[in-house]
Amino acid sequence: MSEQLTNSRPTVHGIWKTYQIKIIITMGLLSIERALGIIVPFVLGVAINDLIASELRGIWYLVVLELSRLAIGTGRRLYDTRVYARIYTDIADRTARNTETPMSRRAARLGLARELVDFFEWELPELLAAFIGMIGAFGMLIYMLPTVGGLSIIVGSAIGIVFIISRKRMFSLNKVLNNELERQVTMLESGREFARNRHLRRLAKWRIHLSDLEATNFAIAELFLGSLIIGSVIITVRAGLSVGEIFAVITYLISLAESLLVLPWTYQQSIRAQEIGGRIAGTQ
Repeated sequence: MSEQLTNSRPTVHGIWKTYQIKIIITMGLLSIERALGIIVPFVLGVAINDLIASELRGIWYLVVLELSRLAIGTGRRLYDTRVYARIYTDIADRTARNTETPMSRRAARLGLARELVDFFEWELPELLAAFIGMIGAFGMLIYMLPTVGGLSIIVGSAIGIVFIISRKRMFSLNKVLNNELERQVTMLESGREFARNRHLRRLAKWRIHLSDLEATNFAIAELFLGSLIIGSVIITVRAGLSVGEIFAVITYLISLAESLLVLPWTYQQSIRAQEIGGRIAGTQ
């Protein structure tokens, strides 16, 4: 195990501090890949207009862009697997060797450690990709049609406020759920049917509460986004844009909606990762 991890707590901040360079590399590759993806609708719009004018310039731009995304995306995924496998091995080894923690809790925390590393490997990239996609869509919409760009920023800000308001509730629900998960081994060892049924009912209860909160955030976000898309389509069609420009604006709106709808889940996972990290490090 690396000496750095020995001197750092396996919290979200501690993992970032220990493996900062490697995580920056993988996040940097993801950022480039996502930034190229942001350009795709614009280049598609150019290609459509060029094809209408019997030209192939836009198609060649699109070919180069897609091949670049393919090369960077494949390289990033190959690198990610190796980085996060090492991180999990280090955290799991430290957790297993912590003899000050009862065996039942150590067993549960090995599973939680897998969730923590999965956050860095899967949820954090999704969160970053959604954020980059959102900022990119805002920028392109403002560039192509300022009215729609301004409306999209207002809607995005409103959805962000909803997430901020729900943060405390999300953290509290994750904490009680993880408390119950840490009792699992002890409950199984007891062999008592009543204890087992009570434990399973509690797990179901807290997971349902978390799912309900996520669904509520999703519904509010979807309501805002549906209104944005309907209003923006009307504005775009009446703005006198070319076919390619209309296509690009609508595509950016859809991309923005997809990015914003990813946030309720990834935001909840980031809060869960913070709670798990503090628990494994002994601060929760």
